[in-house]
Amino acid sequence: MLKWFGKKFQIIVYHGKSYDVLRKMRFNRFGLMMVFVGIFVIMFAGLSAIVVYTPVKQLIPGYPDKETRRLIYENAIRTDSLVLELEKRDVYLQMLRDALFNDVPIDEDYVVPVENLTEEQIKEFNNPSYERQTIEDKTTYYVDKSEVLPDLFPPIKGMVVSSYNKSEGHYGTDIASAGETMIRATLRGVVLLSDYTVETGYTIIIQHKYDLVSVYKHNKSSFVRAGQFVETGENICVYGDSGENSSGEHLHFELWRNGVSLNPEDYIVFE
Repeated sequence: MLKWFGKKFQIIVYHGKSYDVLRKMRFNRFGLMMVFVGIFVIMFAGLSAIVVYTPVKQLIPGYPDKETRRLIYENAIRTDSLVLELEKRDVYLQMLRDALFNDVPIDEDYVVPVENLTEEQIKEFNNPSYERQTIEDKTTYYVDKSEVLPDLFPPIKGMVVSSYNKSEGHYGTDIASAGETMIRATLRGVVLLSDYTVETGYTIIIQHKYDLVSVYKHNKSSFVRAGQFVETGENICVYGDSGENSSGEHLHFELWRNGVSLNPEDYIVFE
């Protein structure tokens, strides 16, 4: 096999009239094959360059023109954006469903069921001390027949500019700040959602004990992330005016219990 590749040849170029020898070329079969391969590579590279960098490629059947390729690229970007938006919306709706129906676990260490209260604690509840009575006089809180709920901390102090109206689909209270810039958690709990949506801007949803869920919308920015535990009165976001549904700086605050919306003004004094 090696002898076959190594067999030598000679090409002689003569002058057309005098037959003088102009050039002699000696090579073997392997060298001739390398010459042909080199010529093929050069031709392929040149043809590829012509197709890629010149308008000739548009003459190839099935090859899209510049405008078609631009539209394909833009549609691919739009499709990718829509997929991401739908995925975010699915996560948002799932987390909201879990929150409203209390399917999300929350820490149990700060809740004492009524049946586990001591006699002293029951007496304190029935006949509160002066200090506790003073706090209760200043703060409205919710009391359930089966459970005692702690005081709900006002997320922000200010003027109520739009009250809760379930019949009109307004499931919360809009509060205009009296100068405060920080919004606080109304009760200890776990953050279910902390994200930006087109309609409500920076939105935070917190799951609390007692099947309570609080919602904070139209914030300027957020300090918390999903899965994070927050304490009562902890700063969670900045007061603002984000989202297409906002007509000015305010906090849209909602309370939900067992999938039912509550009027926040029945449980919290904002002014």
